[in-house]
Amino acid sequence: MSDETPFFPEPRVAQDLRVDAPTDAMIRQEVFYESDLNTIKRRPLFLGFAFSRRRFITAGVFAFVCFSFLIGRAAWMQIHEQPMYQSMAEANRLRSAPVWPRRGIVRDRTGQILADNVSRFQVTLTPRDLPDPSDGLDLEIGEVARLLGLSVADLAPAVNASGTARDESVLIADRIPYEQAMAIAVAMPHLPGFRLDVRPERRYPMSTEIPSLSHILGYVGKISDDEYQTRKDAGYEHADEIGKTGIERSYETRLRGTIGEQTTEVDAHGRIKGFAGEKPAVDGEDIQLTIDANLQRAAEQALRDGMKAAKVDRGAVVVLNPQNGEILASVSLPAYDDNAFSGGVSSTVYQAIMEDENQPLFARAWSGAYPSGSTVKIVISVGALMEHVIEPATTILSTGGLRVGSWFFPDWKAGGHGLVNVRSALAWSVNTFFYTVGGGYESFVGLGAERLSSWLKRFGLGSKTGLDVPSESAGFVPTPAWREQRNQHWYVGDTYNLSIGQGDLLVTPMQVATYTAEIANGGLRVTPHFVNSPQNTTTTERIADADMVQVVRQGMRDGVTYGSSRALAGLPFTVAGKTGTAQWRADKPTHAWHTCFAPYENPEIVVTVLLEEGGEGSTTAIPVSKKILEAWWAEKNR
Repeated sequence: MSDETPFFPEPRVAQDLRVDAPTDAMIRQEVFYESDLNTIKRRPLFLGFAFSRRRFITAGVFAFVCFSFLIGRAAWMQIHEQPMYQSMAEANRLRSAPVWPRRGIVRDRTGQILADNVSRFQVTLTPRDLPDPSDGLDLEIGEVARLLGLSVADLAPAVNASGTARDESVLIADRIPYEQAMAIAVAMPHLPGFRLDVRPERRYPMSTEIPSLSHILGYVGKISDDEYQTRKDAGYEHADEIGKTGIERSYETRLRGTIGEQTTEVDAHGRIKGFAGEKPAVDGEDIQLTIDANLQRAAEQALRDGMKAAKVDRGAVVVLNPQNGEILASVSLPAYDDNAFSGGVSSTVYQAIMEDENQPLFARAWSGAYPSGSTVKIVISVGALMEHVIEPATTILSTGGLRVGSWFFPDWKAGGHGLVNVRSALAWSVNTFFYTVGGGYESFVGLGAERLSSWLKRFGLGSKTGLDVPSESAGFVPTPAWREQRNQHWYVGDTYNLSIGQGDLLVTPMQVATYTAEIANGGLRVTPHFVNSPQNTTTTERIADADMVQVVRQGMRDGVTYGSSRALAGLPFTVAGKTGTAQWRADKPTHAWHTCFAPYENPEIVVTVLLEEGGEGSTTAIPVSKKILEAWWAEKNR
């Protein structure tokens, strides 16, 4: 092609618009492939702002770190956290329900059942398993309320639970009648979140007949929030029950057993689709008490008769074996029926019990603290003999009391008892003898407050006996140091009062029975108990020398043969005893005490009786002791 030849030829008419092949190839070459005729390749094209090498490397490192983090996180979740996510997935698919164990049976020493179990139905709710509102939650709640005879408002607190509470089972209905339970069981597969349980309920078959057993056995009730927080790691649930008082509380771990688990498979709506497995429950351990139910019945009746005769409403009895500390009977009156509390108590019953001024829930036998009266003279006598303040033959003249300055400390008998030694002083409960032995008089040097309180404490007063039920009182032993802490003085009159079991001294009937047992067995330490264990036996620990204790034993025996306990002299076995009359308020009658043991030669039983405001121990308390001893002898020889 020459320079003169135009690049584009003259246009032609429409019917002759053709491009010959050479010309067509040349045009494509020149326009699209930048031939020498087209210089577009020499013109710069704008592709955006240019990246520097440093920025490029930085961006690459950042991208590498991000991708590494994502890959690492994915690996962590899939490897290390895989069990957790698998567990969560399983939790969405599987549901676990408790399988309740049988609570251990409690029997008396002869095998009679004191506490066992019966079945009952209850409904629980786990809020997290409820359907969404859009899936018919309101209809389900309404259906459950109708079946249980409740209102929707009754279920609202549990349904609307938030946080971790949504994962916990809540008891919403208990003790459901059988017919109602069967109707709920039919509907339960279509009510996700709700569960019908069959669990044991505690029953006390003898407590209605012998209410005083209730203080010993205690009862089982719904676990409180505080109890749940301290016990949840041990497998307790909000819907669980726990021993509240007595043996049920002290031996909760042994009696409870281990809860099992039943696993079911559910669909996306929480409806049960099949059975996935079961871990069986382990029943609680059976326990045998040292209590003799027949003797308990007789002791309760004897105390009731004695209270009726004395026209009083409150009293206590403790019967134990002085050789090993086994409690054969323990009565606190008034009492209650622990069946009313099992699994929950009605507000009407509870209010009536709480408003009773005689406090039927109060276990007077070990929780009540009272002035000991003259029963403590047996302890003081041992202390005086051991400290050589007196000898067995030491005599003191009783003329009706002691006068110190303007104060007069009377004996109970006008004119006194004449010359008495420790045995006759115990037999007749001569106050003058113990005033002198305890606090001294004129030239006679007594024990004094410090040694006096020391010997009281040595026999266990002022501290708990170690009884294996809760709420035991320690009582109280006053000392000069205690008075000084209160910015008060200790006078000789305080020592005199302490020497006869008056003043600020407080003891429980269980403590009186215990120190009586320690005198009866010759001076060996005793730990009273309701359940036998290696720790709950008479020890070899000696409190006082056997020969000194024997003098006191003889004085208690003299009390039966000719002294203040002689009403027991006609029994077909030998008895040794000590009466007590304790003043506690100037405007109220005295408390009546009596404590004794038998047979004298080889003691097998200690009986301690307290009648609150019962008057003279020799008048009102001894008849109770006598009836109990007769019942024991009859039981022993039948």
